[in-house]
Amino acid sequence: MNYGLIRNIIGKIILLVGILMGLPLIVSIYYHEPIRNTISFLIPMLSLIVIGFLMSFFKAKDNKLLAREGFVIVGLSWLIMSLFGALPFVISKVIPNYFDAFFEITSGFTTTGSTILNGARITEMNEISKSMLFWRSFSHWIGGMGILVFILAFIPESKSGYSIHILRAESTGPSAGKLVSKTQVTTRILYTIYIGLSLIMFITLLILPDKKMGVFDSLITTFGTAGTGGFSNHAESIAYYSPCIQYAVTIFMILFGINFSVYYLIIIGQAKEAFKNEEVIWYLGIITVAVIVIFINIMDRYENIEEAFRLAFFQTASIISTTGFSTCNYALWPALSVGLLILLTLFGSCAGSTAGGLKISRVAIITKATINDIEQMISPRKVKKIRMNFKPLDDSVIHSVKSFAISYAIVLVISTFLITIYNPNMDLDFLTAFTSSLTCISNTGPGLGMVGPAGCFESYSSFSKVVLSLEMIAGRLEIFPILILFVPSTWKKRI
Repeated sequence: MNYGLIRNIIGKIILLVGILMGLPLIVSIYYHEPIRNTISFLIPMLSLIVIGFLMSFFKAKDNKLLAREGFVIVGLSWLIMSLFGALPFVISKVIPNYFDAFFEITSGFTTTGSTILNGARITEMNEISKSMLFWRSFSHWIGGMGILVFILAFIPESKSGYSIHILRAESTGPSAGKLVSKTQVTTRILYTIYIGLSLIMFITLLILPDKKMGVFDSLITTFGTAGTGGFSNHAESIAYYSPCIQYAVTIFMILFGINFSVYYLIIIGQAKEAFKNEEVIWYLGIITVAVIVIFINIMDRYENIEEAFRLAFFQTASIISTTGFSTCNYALWPALSVGLLILLTLFGSCAGSTAGGLKISRVAIITKATINDIEQMISPRKVKKIRMNFKPLDDSVIHSVKSFAISYAIVLVISTFLITIYNPNMDLDFLTAFTSSLTCISNTGPGLGMVGPAGCFESYSSFSKVVLSLEMIAGRLEIFPILILFVPSTWKKRI
């Protein structure tokens, strides 16, 4: 284990988080908030900068990094980010309980959007502290593309090529590769596209005719949409705004759920290749079918057909992109619509996007593999290669997809069981427990029952909140970077 290099890179992560904490500090000063809010960001910011600088100042003797060490760096970095990121909430006493604050900021960084703040407390926060709302939603944007991806964009490329191990550990999907030959250039391209799309959305929200959507609200909504996180600064979420804004947010939620490599192909003039991407075809196809089914299913509940379509379109996009915004209490919809939304929560969006879930590419591969297995049972001599984007898949990729799906299910079941152990402040039912675990591992936000779009996670015990927080990180990092931290052989010295 290369502890020196691990320390050095994690130090740079801590330093960057400290610097980024300066933005909500500026917001606090700009809005003339109480001095406690300013101090709440100043103290952890300076602490992180000093600690990060000291950790990253001393260079590692060995610049070689193995794959397992890449997983360790990613897993530890996300845990440390969440542990320190919770401090402003605690110091300001906006969320005085540290476990609650840890849950909230973990939900932010992992772009989950599950919250311990009910509608009344969100309204109270809006009146007292815009800086806390900014930090809460800005964490979505930080975690959307990945904090280590940002760091890799500025770390000089190593001859040992360790950057690719970190990129693969933090990236989402069955396989992660480089858009170009150099990892550093790849990460810069990804962040340029991410920032560009975010700016386009921010400007779009500003120019649309809605007096409620000012600069601050546009920022918060952009952070939540770009990171597919879903935190809002209003208790009504996106329902607070006009139908025009709701449609715009819907479109951008879908766009941020698409693999960013597709946008790169369009930028370099390979639009035909981009539009042939099989995962995107599956993704848009599933959205289309889900919207039609839900619209027909809920149409008789609304006097206005346009409203029924808008709600079906918005909630489908919100759930499959794992953003978690809401414009209605969809938990009250018919069982068919609710069940379909639960399925979309599990599916998630495309690999290489800011969204969570299993990923559409894995769903497609598992579906094709299952059909292929059935065909081979019927015709044992028949040999058929499973293809994705017109290219045959290696057996190793198919195996890894199946292993991930099994691990995903195991973590989901174990977490569901663990959060039922001790919760004295709530009469926990299975639907609430299961969808709490599902929405956290899928990084979606609201579940059903007591944690539905009209509820929150406040009543869970501190133990349950820690379990769900770890599950959110595991879901965002796709299980293995967190699981590997608990394997004893991970920490053994190199042979």
